[in-house]
Formats: sequence, C-alpha cells, structure tokens
Amino acid sequence: MVKLIAPPPCFGKPKPKFYNLKKGTELLRIFRPEFSPTALTFRFWGPLYRFDHHRGDCPSFYYEPGDYQQCIDQERGIYYVAPKLSSCLVEIFGDVGCIEITDHQIAIVTPIRNLKLLDVRGSGAMRAGANEATLAKTEKRGLSQAWSRYFYEQQVIYSEIHGLIYCNAHNNEEAIAIYERAEYLLVCQKENVLPLKHELLRGSILKAAGENNLGVIPYW
Repeated sequence: MVKLIAPPPCFGKPKPKFYNLKKGTELLRIFRPEFSPTALTFRFWGPLYRFDHHRGDCPSFYYEPGDYQQCIDQERGIYYVAPKLSSCLVEIFGDVGCIEITDHQIAIVTPIRNLKLLDVRGSGAMRAGANEATLAKTEKRGLSQAWSRYFYEQQVIYSEIHGLIYCNAHNNEEAIAIYERAEYLLVCQKENVLPLKHELLRGSILKAAGENNLGVIPYW
C-alpha cells in the first residue's frame, strides 16, 4: 500500500518537474453560471476540491492536513480545466456515475502567454516531494490541498508557478488546476461558450460516457 505523505517533503530535496503550457493551447472548462458567472471566473471560495490552495481558517505556511473552514480568500482563486472533454466530464460527473446536465456550460479557453505548471504526473509527483497517490488519487482532500498550498507558497523550491498539471483520479486523463496568478492570462471568445446540452456536443458526450462507463440522463 502506498504511503500518503504530508508536506513538507521528507525524502530528500525536491527536484520539481515543470510543464510549459504553450500560448494558444485550447483548454476546456465546464461550469455552471449559478456558481461561476462567466467562463473565466476563478473561484475564491474554498478550500473545496482537490488542489484548492485557499487558506480557509488555516494560517499561511502551515501544512497540517485538515478540514479547514471554507471562506472567501481574496488573494487566492482556483480554476480547473482539461485538454479533453472526457476528462472534464469525469471530473464533474464521475463521482455520481451519471451525466445529468442542467444549466452547465462548456467553454474553450486559451492562455495568451506560456504558463509554467508544476508537473505532478507520474514520477513528477515524487520529484515534487510527494507521490501520485497522495496528490491526484487520495480521497483525503485536506492532504492534496495542503500540498497545493505548499507548492504555491514555497517559491524558492517551485518558483512562482501558474498551476499544476496532473492525471485525474477517475480515468487518469490530464487535468489542470490554475492559480489566480494566471487570472488575466486566459481568454475566451463569446462564440466559444456553448450550453453543454447543445446538439453539436451530443455525439462527443455519448462517446465519452460509453468509454468511461457513465450513464447519461437524456436531455434531447
């Protein structure tokens, strides 16, 4: 059984691996306007999900994993995207096993300059000081959130990264968490936002659902 590791690293000096997300790369984001008014809205409320680096009621530079009180952190926002539709779908609907689309929207987002991401895929997690089970696979969100805070705050080790690239816990496809440092480095054209129910997406959604053993509640 793989040991879950809490920060700081305890097995030697980290040798982080970085990924250069190139300017103009198309990324996909699924969002609900009720909670995220626009395709480019970062979430400053947290911590909630896997790599949220919000402090809640946890002081800065404190990395003990825990269920910290959620609140608005004016200085820290998070934004999740993925290169493939299937990765977005399993991240949103994978825990319930069924795609049930309500007011969900999907957007194509692109960076206007290269983004520096900490690569925690595969051996990259151990090079960063943790392991993949600790980061992208653990159900203990307080643990992966503690590491995200550590990566974000320890700039001497990891530099001022824009976010993380990892393999999601559902089907192991790539996903990306972007910190507010890159908030103004992303763009989305109005025509690149569609309702997830749009007929143009039906075939792709059904294909992704079939490949990932997800049910689909009919919406057409």
